[in-house]
Amino acid sequence: MPSRALFASSLSCWAMLTLLVALQQFGSDARFFAVAGASWAAQVFAAVALLLASRREDGVERRPWLFFCGAATARLVADVVWVLTRTLGLGLAEVFQVAAHAVSYALLFGVLLWLMARIRQEEVSVAALDTLALMLTFGLLIFYFSPFSINELPMPMALAVLARPVCDLGLLFLALAALMTVRRPPFVVVSVVGLLLLIAADGFYLWTRAQGIYELGFAEAFWSGGVMLLSFAALSWGGRPVSRAGHVGSYGVGLFWFGPFSPLLQYGFLLLWDALHGPTPAYLLLGGAALAVILAGRNYAVAYAGDVMARRQEALALQAEQGRILAGLHDTVKQDIHGASMILEAAVAARKRGDADDAGELLEKALEATREAGRDLTRPLDELQAATGHDAAEPAAFFRERLGKLAYFYDIETHEDLAVPLEELDREEILVAQQVFVETVWNAVKHSNAENFWLSTRSEGDAFVLQMRDDGRGYEPEKATGGIGLGLMRSRARAVGAALRVESVSGEGTTVELRFGR
Repeated sequence: MPSRALFASSLSCWAMLTLLVALQQFGSDARFFAVAGASWAAQVFAAVALLLASRREDGVERRPWLFFCGAATARLVADVVWVLTRTLGLGLAEVFQVAAHAVSYALLFGVLLWLMARIRQEEVSVAALDTLALMLTFGLLIFYFSPFSINELPMPMALAVLARPVCDLGLLFLALAALMTVRRPPFVVVSVVGLLLLIAADGFYLWTRAQGIYELGFAEAFWSGGVMLLSFAALSWGGRPVSRAGHVGSYGVGLFWFGPFSPLLQYGFLLLWDALHGPTPAYLLLGGAALAVILAGRNYAVAYAGDVMARRQEALALQAEQGRILAGLHDTVKQDIHGASMILEAAVAARKRGDADDAGELLEKALEATREAGRDLTRPLDELQAATGHDAAEPAAFFRERLGKLAYFYDIETHEDLAVPLEELDREEILVAQQVFVETVWNAVKHSNAENFWLSTRSEGDAFVLQMRDDGRGYEPEKATGGIGLGLMRSRARAVGAALRVESVSGEGTTVELRFGR
């Protein structure tokens, strides 16, 4: 990052001025000027970072990045107004500061939710509801243990004082969620540190208010430092694309449910404290009802997100399967047709030489090659139909149609005994049964030289058994190569909790059995 030197120098300067604040006596003019110096330094460096960021043209995620810059700018303007009010006595309206903070928070929440949508699209609604639940319970905590009366401050400032830590914690939660993903965006690290400074400032301010010792000091310096870091986060981002970052680790989930960010633990603590110190205020009960509604919505959002993810994974698996089938189709059929065309060319050349016997033999070979191409073309088409759930609503029709092809095209006598209806299987199990059946049929056609093929279904206790058997030459399973497709069939069976058993004896045929639990 080209701004690393500026970042290091500004952070060092701000840290030294903040340390100077700590060394000054409470209530002294020196402390006041140290606080003002730390605030002005942070604000100047923040303005420089935002100015440098505005000159960058390399970003592709321009809109959310501009919103992020706008959020930092609004917060910066609010701090500048505060400093001008306190140091120069300009009497600028406090309402303006509240409005600037409101704009800043709205933009930051929008950007961080967009970030979660980009990182994990199906979880953005869950993240939003988690953040809302956390902000609700944290707000109840602050309001319940409020260290001062709301009447002590003008209404706009009182709302700002109480709402600011709630919003900062919500932003920190979203930033931490992005930080805990597998491939976190780099600018999130700086954002988290900046938001931690804002939370520290909020906590210090509330604590000093509770002790009755509030005066200018660390709260103001930390607020300015947090804004400075948010500005440098905008500069380090530069609008570069944000890619999917994978899942949030288990420690992140634990932090939400069992750590300091747990809405349930926060609300439980409130209820326990209130039970010991009562009486229970009405807003605490209303907050609990609102929390229950939010968590119910969260459970629905989690279920919906899981369903979306499952469908997406299923679509990706189907796409990969189709790609594998089509690649095989391209390679085998192209090779078969090329071979048949070469044989035909040789037959034409033999006929021109007047060698009728040689030409006839070559034509017979060409005919066999075209038949082989037809078989190689039919197999992937059958696999595609099985993979996409063709005839899944009437599974018996799918199996009977393929048995008919065996008898008609390959002179294999087929035997069907579907004693138990295939409709007893669910859709995923039917798809697996079709896929394994297609693989088994084509192994019988191409490798076994079978004269008979049997297909049957039966019940054994709570199990549904689909059996496929031929009387071909068989093979030794332990010496089977990848071309038999055993590994693929076993993985498909395991995916739906089925068991695959293959028995084959050289010269005595092969039996493939699928066993589904019910």
